[in-house]
Amino acid sequence: MKTPPTDPANVREELVEQEQLLIRESIRLLSRGLEPDKAIREMLHLLSELLGLNRGRVVLRDGQTDELAIRVAYGLTRDEMARGRYRMGEGITGRVMQSGEVLIVQDIDAEPAYLARAVDRNSLPEGTVSFIAMPILVDQVISGVLGVHRLRSRQRSLGADLQILHTIAELMGQIFKIHQLIERRTALLKEENHSLRAALQQRTRGKTNWGIVGEAPQLLTALDQLEQVAGTEATVMLLGESGTGKELFARALHLQSPRREKPFVKVNCAAIPETLFEAELFGHEKGAFTGAAQQRIGRFEQANGGTLFLDEIGDLPLPVQVKLLRVLQEKIVERLGGRGEIPVDVRIVAATHQDMMALVRAGRFRLDLYYRLNVIPIRLPALRERPGDIKLLVRHFVSQLNQHHQRNILITPQAMSSLVSYPWPGNIRQLYNVCERIVLLSRTDEIDEGTVDYVLVTEAQGQPVEVLPGTTPASPLVAGGAHSLIRPYQNVEAGEREQIAAALAAHGGNKSRTAKALNLTLRQLNYRIQILAIPLPIRSKL
Repeated sequence: MKTPPTDPANVREELVEQEQLLIRESIRLLSRGLEPDKAIREMLHLLSELLGLNRGRVVLRDGQTDELAIRVAYGLTRDEMARGRYRMGEGITGRVMQSGEVLIVQDIDAEPAYLARAVDRNSLPEGTVSFIAMPILVDQVISGVLGVHRLRSRQRSLGADLQILHTIAELMGQIFKIHQLIERRTALLKEENHSLRAALQQRTRGKTNWGIVGEAPQLLTALDQLEQVAGTEATVMLLGESGTGKELFARALHLQSPRREKPFVKVNCAAIPETLFEAELFGHEKGAFTGAAQQRIGRFEQANGGTLFLDEIGDLPLPVQVKLLRVLQEKIVERLGGRGEIPVDVRIVAATHQDMMALVRAGRFRLDLYYRLNVIPIRLPALRERPGDIKLLVRHFVSQLNQHHQRNILITPQAMSSLVSYPWPGNIRQLYNVCERIVLLSRTDEIDEGTVDYVLVTEAQGQPVEVLPGTTPASPLVAGGAHSLIRPYQNVEAGEREQIAAALAAHGGNKSRTAKALNLTLRQLNYRIQILAIPLPIRSKL
């Protein structure tokens, strides 16, 4: 005999099938990658049609007013959705958003905290109506509230409804998380596109062919000067701090000159022992001195027809300065141990980070040689003078490093902000090294602010960024006085706790901006956070 349709076993089986169908369809919606509002509305539709959990709504923060508002609903009119606004902690919805606990109203007519703000009671069925509100979490952060109406006269148990609602709330949290990741990735791609467009615009101006990246007025001025003299035979002196890219400028000058097809030869005057300078620059014959087992041509002969770049020219020994002056005047060299004069046609580009006139006054550099080399002085700006170029340089370096190390790293805007706010005493060379460290240390394809701050703190620990107690602004450790990048030493005091906590809150937990506002280094700020046990503000994930 066939079991009647009203048999409890059949009813339970049908309810289980409906529940399984709801889960399958919800997972399918998650996998389709729909817009969050559309996917969540479909889930609320399924809850209503399959399980009878009606008038479902998802409440989120309103980014403009910071109130809670109904973002998505099924079974509610537009006017009802518009009325559904709550303050944090207000009503059932506001309490759930504040506490993260599940709240169940067995009878909405008997619960004063149930405000009936969105849906008028007269539009609901007669009899006992329940309301269930459940938090939606994204990475353990309360990001929204799922609410439904439930009739008390139901065949499904309350426990079964709570279990299915918990599962649906988790799936909704996953939808929001995926959407956040997509938005973040899209923002990063937009940043990359902006960088590529900027690079393309630079290329049309002919600058990027030289490999020099930047748009700062000081940099463009130096490039214009370089372009003006590139086609001449004038000797150029590149002035600037270490790490500002003097070799890159020297190569750019060579590539823009009529000598571009001939050799570009670099000599680092600070790296050659004084006893080997003559042999290095001018060459030597076999047997010219002990160890000279064969003839060797010097750097001048190697650069014949091309460009010779003399880096750190201020370290050139005085005896060699005399011979260099003769070469510049007569355009001939003599190898050590040789008897003949060898004509050379070389353009000289010199570079130094030192004050050359101070060296002249100290008797360490010949004035006549200085005038020979300083025909066209070009000053290269320090990186701190062109902060707007840091983003362009970071993107350029990360792109190069991605190719070199077979990575696919992207820098988040927050991480970029930390890099821009760092003082960079080592200039472009230091920035490149830090970028390479970040790319190599990253465990994911997205560099966040925490990773950058960690690298910058360790970078600062290896530099003299703090002045020892007892030193004064006149001491060598703070050369430059009030304009030095080195901040004065500050003791840690308990009274700083509230000030630092308030600054962290004001800057949304961004330690780089907080340190800058407090006139501290990242190292100093992190040390104080640790010593004073200052909690970091929790950032909302949605």
